[in-house]
Amino acid sequence: MEKIKISELLSFAPKQQRAHGAVRKYKFVLYGGAMGGGKSRWLRWELLSLLLRWGKKYDGVEVGLFCEDYPALKDRQLSKIEKEFPRWLGEFHSDHKSHGRSFILVPEYGGGIIKFRNLDDPSKYQSAEFAAIAVDELTKNPEETFEDLRNRLRWPGIIDVKFLAATNPGGIGHGWVKKRWLDKVFDEAEQEKEQFHYVPATVEDNPFIDKSYLKTLDSLPADKRRAFREGDWDIFKGQYFSEWRRNIHVCKSFPIDSEWKRFVMGDYGYLKPSAVYWGVCDPEGFVYIYRELYQTELTFSRLAEEILAMTPDDEDIRYWVFDPSIWARRGENEDALSGAEVMTQIYAQKKKKHLLLLRGNNDRINGWLELREYLKPVLRANNTIAKLQVFDTCENLIRTLPSLVYDEHKVEDCDTDGEDHAADAIRYGLMSRPQPARTQSQIENKFFASKMKKKLISGRV
Repeated sequence: MEKIKISELLSFAPKQQRAHGAVRKYKFVLYGGAMGGGKSRWLRWELLSLLLRWGKKYDGVEVGLFCEDYPALKDRQLSKIEKEFPRWLGEFHSDHKSHGRSFILVPEYGGGIIKFRNLDDPSKYQSAEFAAIAVDELTKNPEETFEDLRNRLRWPGIIDVKFLAATNPGGIGHGWVKKRWLDKVFDEAEQEKEQFHYVPATVEDNPFIDKSYLKTLDSLPADKRRAFREGDWDIFKGQYFSEWRRNIHVCKSFPIDSEWKRFVMGDYGYLKPSAVYWGVCDPEGFVYIYRELYQTELTFSRLAEEILAMTPDDEDIRYWVFDPSIWARRGENEDALSGAEVMTQIYAQKKKKHLLLLRGNNDRINGWLELREYLKPVLRANNTIAKLQVFDTCENLIRTLPSLVYDEHKVEDCDTDGEDHAADAIRYGLMSRPQPARTQSQIENKFFASKMKKKLISGRV
């Protein structure tokens, strides 16, 4: 076979080329989303590209291509590699005496090695070293597998080691993958936050996809179609609020009419986050969540001070509504104050007026039903949106609400072991919501209707 340029050899589609470029800049690159986006092909050819680059300077560099088990590895990768990788570049080995199942480049190109492995027992690779690791269908693995593999990333002389992954939404790893690559939420101990990068893939990004496959994806049930056809990460098996969709529930911030009724809603936590949100109700009954406080280790007094500090003086907040637990007394003596009393006192000291602090309705099931009503899509000005709109600055609400799952023992409820603090706050708010402010035309129409009713009763019309 005649030798060709590496760019011609890779033959990446535009979105695959974008992922290829990201590998130069970032250490942890995820190429994912819809089925049929050419993700598996990108993984194997990207590893080959890295070996060819490193092979100019280093001999015998090893990289690993992993799947969750051997059947998946064989179907998604091995059967394709035997046909796709050219013989003049290297040789595929089903059982090499030193490297096992592998593809080994010829010495002319550095003699690099792609080792093909499965993840049925990640501890097998505890002493292994790889200059790059690629995982096909990352969400089929728990977070512990990722942590085990990233610790295997090291190779003499190579500083820019790489972790590559391809996947669809769903699976046991959906939550942790979405949290790192899409939501960019990390533990404090994470030292490489800026090195995680996500490149979305859709089936349209694959120019070689068969049209019959598109029809198959289009025929899937609604939730699966959203995940596998559209690559929507906000839908997955067991999701409690499957109604959630960013394109109809999240909006850009905008100047809020001063006449709209504003209120604050919150769920208190100390070791777990206190979640507080500022909401406003427009004349048509749409509720906009426009500000977020999400923080741990806040005492009641500190929490009240933070809320006041984040609320501009020109905002007319009608009331605060909080979870009922803050009304419990914090101590055994008669002078002990509840959290509600502490917060009320702080408010009075700072604002020189009384705080209307409401006890939230803790009827969880009916509260969730109310939230679902607000999540339903509606048509407004020829656009499909919902009666609950969340400003895109409220990152923790946007991240956690769609991640809640059903309680296995009480299926009407969500699992309280999940990160439900933001959802609880919104639930209290919607159960207490103020009546929407009426526009002048609505007031005039009501006045006119009242006058007409009186005339009808008197028989003068």
